[in-house]
Amino acid sequence: MRRSRLFRSRCVLVAGIGLGAGLLAGCGKGGGAGSAQDDLTFQRLADTTGLGAGAPIVEAFEAWRMDSGALRVKGHSRLPDGTRLTVAIRRPEARQALAQVQMTLADGAFESPPIIGERAPLPKARYLFEISAHFTPDWQPAAVLRSTDDGRSLRGPGMTRTHVGDPELYLVEDLTR
Repeated sequence: MRRSRLFRSRCVLVAGIGLGAGLLAGCGKGGGAGSAQDDLTFQRLADTTGLGAGAPIVEAFEAWRMDSGALRVKGHSRLPDGTRLTVAIRRPEARQALAQVQMTLADGAFESPPIIGERAPLPKARYLFEISAHFTPDWQPAAVLRSTDDGRSLRGPGMTRTHVGDPELYLVEDLTR
């Protein structure tokens, strides 16, 4: 008698789990079992693996110290004139930037003003120089967006997509300065 009660309890538990799973599977839109609405589908996104292929977008990058100890950066890029670039400087182990500067390309080149820390020049150390450009109306002039198809026509090392799919340039130079 004891065995049959335990057996029945297990059967009820298994049947309850099966019923619950069936109810969960039937939740949501769609018709009954076997309808096209019940098929699992995945959102199809454009393949982004080729974004980094091609000629370098930032063709040259240099960081140096002035006599005052302040850092400066400069470089050349094949982005259109008027493109706004940001360079953030941080320590490799840190998440937060110690300094950041924005520059606009002119004749394919960019050059920063002197960059210092909160109170004084950054000490000589190893830094990550993060070069970025976003291709949205908040970041770039209309002419840059038109000439790059809102950044979608750009290909080369550092080209990627943000979490919402917008084109972005993101490169990191690891230098001791």
